[in-house]
Amino acid sequence: MSARSNPRRANGWRRDQQRRRWESRGLPCYICGRPIDYSLPSTDPYGFVVDETIPLKHGGTMSMDNQGPAHRWCNRVKSTHSLAWARRKVHELIKQGAQLHRDAMTEQPVRSSGWF
Repeated sequence: MSARSNPRRANGWRRDQQRRRWESRGLPCYICGRPIDYSLPSTDPYGFVVDETIPLKHGGTMSMDNQGPAHRWCNRVKSTHSLAWARRKVHELIKQGAQLHRDAMTEQPVRSSGWF
């Protein structure tokens, strides 16, 4: 496996099998605790993704005991932080009224050339 390959896709069949197992359980997001709409595509901010509790970057494994179901948005907030940090941060953002718009991930980046 090259240094640039994604370890999550190194064994695509296994990863897909784990994803199906999580989907079949229909659990809420293990970061925010809210329901997940499993019918949404994983590219949707409210769609389902499998999150590694201890990020692979920090030595976590791809086993089911190091994973949990999450919204894509919650997963992006967590990034490579701890699960405890992510739960606090997501709840803080929700309490502050943070709303994630469905098109937020497809918006064009702000360019400084448009400021003048």
